[in-house]
Amino acid sequence: MTASKPMRDMIASRRAVLGAMAGAPLLSFAGCATSTNQTALGFVSVPATNADTITLPPGYSWRAVIGWGDALFDTVSATFDLNALTRAEQEQRFGSHNDMLAWFPATPTFPQPRTGARMILCANHEYVSLELAYPSLRDPGAITPAQVEALYAAIGVGIVDLEQRAEGWSVVRGAAPGDGHNRRITPFTPVLFTGPAAQHPWLVAAAAITNAAEPDRGDSAPGAVRCGTVGNCAGGQTPWGTYLTAEENFEEVFASTDSLPALGDAYTDDAISFGYDSTRLPASIVPRHFRLAENPHGPSLYGWIVEIDPYDPRSTPKKRTALGRKKAECATTALTRDSRVAVYTGDDQINQHVYKFISRDRFDPNNRAANMDLLDDGDLYVARFDENGSGQWLAITLAAANAAAETSGSPIRFRDEADLLMRTREAARLLGATPMDRPEDVEAVRDENWRGLGPVLIACTKGYEPVLARPGNPRRPSPTPDAPQTNAAGHVLQLMEEGGDCGAVRFQWDVFAMGGDPNAAALVATTRRGATAHVSTANADGSGVVNTGARFACPDNLLIDSTHRVWITTDGGDDVFADCNDSLLVADTRAPAPRPVNRFLIGPLGAEICGPLLAPDERALFCAIQHPGANGVSGVPYSQTRWTDGAPPPSNFPDGGQSWPRSAVVVVTRDDGGRIGD
Repeated sequence: MTASKPMRDMIASRRAVLGAMAGAPLLSFAGCATSTNQTALGFVSVPATNADTITLPPGYSWRAVIGWGDALFDTVSATFDLNALTRAEQEQRFGSHNDMLAWFPATPTFPQPRTGARMILCANHEYVSLELAYPSLRDPGAITPAQVEALYAAIGVGIVDLEQRAEGWSVVRGAAPGDGHNRRITPFTPVLFTGPAAQHPWLVAAAAITNAAEPDRGDSAPGAVRCGTVGNCAGGQTPWGTYLTAEENFEEVFASTDSLPALGDAYTDDAISFGYDSTRLPASIVPRHFRLAENPHGPSLYGWIVEIDPYDPRSTPKKRTALGRKKAECATTALTRDSRVAVYTGDDQINQHVYKFISRDRFDPNNRAANMDLLDDGDLYVARFDENGSGQWLAITLAAANAAAETSGSPIRFRDEADLLMRTREAARLLGATPMDRPEDVEAVRDENWRGLGPVLIACTKGYEPVLARPGNPRRPSPTPDAPQTNAAGHVLQLMEEGGDCGAVRFQWDVFAMGGDPNAAALVATTRRGATAHVSTANADGSGVVNTGARFACPDNLLIDSTHRVWITTDGGDDVFADCNDSLLVADTRAPAPRPVNRFLIGPLGAEICGPLLAPDERALFCAIQHPGANGVSGVPYSQTRWTDGAPPPSNFPDGGQSWPRSAVVVVTRDDGGRIGD
C-alpha cells in the first residue's frame, strides 16, 4: 500500500507531472461533447436558503410525483395512514427514503429512445428512520415487532409505471400486483444468488435459517433465498434493460449480541469491517433472520449488486456475486471498445476503495436474452492512484491476493474464488488499493450507444479522519500545511481510461471539483457541529483553484447529461454550510479550470438530495428527496428531539401545512417547456 506523504513532498511530485501534462487533453471532457453549444449553464445560481421547500431558478417549477406510502395498486386505499401501516400494505405502496432513480422505456429498446410518453421508474429505498415514522408513537421502546416488520418492508426497491399526461409525469396504478410493471422488492422478497460465490458456506448457512424464518408464499423460484435486499443506495442500469441496485449499509437492519459468535478470524474481521458487530437493535423486535444470535452469517446475504428485470414483475432478482461484496454505492455500466461490459462501483465507507468489473463475454444489442447473465463471469479490479497522476486497475485474483498476504506477513488466506469475492475488501487492501474519502457515485461518460468514452467521475463525499494527502485524495491549503486534515467538504475526482477505453487497466487522474467555498475569507471554517472544515477549493499541491461559483460540500450522486454537463447532489453539505440545505449543482465540463459551478436546486429541511435523473427528452428532471425533517436549521437531529420533548418534525415536505414529512420523488420542469439547464 502506498503510504501517505507530507504535503510538501506531494507538491513537488504533483507539480512535476502537471507540468509534463501541460496542454494535454487527457483529462478534458471537451472532446466528448455531443453538442457545439458552449453556454452550458443557462440559469442563474440559486442563493443559499434553509427554506422547507424546493428552491429553483426563475422560470422553473416542481411538483411531487410519488412519495412514501403512495399506492401502487388499486387493491389498497389511495389514502395513506402511517400510524396504521402494516407489512402487507407497505408491500403494495411506495417505500421510504428513496435514493437512486433510473428510467426505462415502456418496452426494452437499445439504444434507449430520446422520446416517449410512457416510462418505467425504478427507485431505491435505502433505509427507514423510526423518528420519521408512526406519528402517534410516544415511546420508541413501545414499538411492536409488527410495526418494525412494516418498516422493514419500506426498504428495498420500488418499480413504477409513469405516463406523461396534461399535468406532467404521473403514476399509473396497477389493478393488482402483477398487473403492469409496478412492484415492490423488500427484505422479504425471494432472490437468487448467482456467480462464483453463490455456494459460499456462509451464504448456504444463512439461506437455510432465513428460509426457515420467512415462509414461502408460493412466489419463490427453486434455490431462491427469501432475504430480499436492504441498504439500497445508488446503482445503475444495463444496456440490455435491467436495473442494478447496490446494497450499502446493510448492518443497520441486524440486531447484534454483546459478543460475536466464535466462528473464526475471517468472520470476526468481516463483522468489524462492515460494522455488524456493534449494532444495537433489540433482538426481540426484529424479524428472526435479522437476529445475529440466531443467524450469525445473515450479513453475508447482503453487500452485493442486485440485478432486477423491470419488465417482468414476476422475475426473481439476482445477486451477482462476481462483482464482489462491499458497501457499494453504485453500479454504473459502460461498454468497452470490444463490447464487453464494465461496471464501476464505489465502496462508501471511509478508507475503502473504487472497483471495476469487466465481463468475460460481449454485449449483443440484438439478443436481450443472451445478455441476461453477462455479470456472472468476468474480472474484478480495484483502483490504485499513484502520485504522478497515473493509476492502475489491480486485478483481484486468488493467486494475487494470497501472494500479497504472504509477502506482507498477513495471516489472511482465501480458500477459493468464492471466499475471495465474499471478502473483497480484505483482498483489495492486501493488493495495495488506494484508501479513499468515502467513494460514492462513479459515473462514466458514454455515447448514445453506451460506449464508454474514457472520462470517469468519482464523488468522494467526505473524510472524517485527519490524514495527510494521498493520491486521489487531495487536501486543501491550510494554516498548518504539514498537519493531517479531515476532508469535511469532499471532492470529485476524474480519471481518464487509457486509450479512452473502459476496458483499460491503466488511467490518468486529476481533481475535477473540490467541495468548499471558492469565495471563503479564511482557509478554515467551523461547521455548525463545531468541527473544523478546510473550505478552499484550491489543491494544496499547488495545481491551483479547481472550481469557482457556488459553494457546496459532500458530493454524493452524479448525473452526466447529453452535453456532458455534470449534475452533483450533496448529502450533509448543510452541516458544513449551515445556511443552505442540501443541493443539486451543475458544473460545466467544457470550460477550462477553474470551471464554474452553479446551484440549480435546494431541497427542504433535513433532506438529502439524490438520484438526479433526466427524462428521455431532458425536458424534465427527477430528484429523490430523502428523509426531509431529519434535522432542522440548528443541525440537531430530529431523533434527539422527538423522543425527549415530543417536538414536531422540522419539515412538512412535500404536502405542506402541518403534514408529516415523507420522502418523495419530485419532477422539475421549465415553465416554457424547454430543456432543463439551458
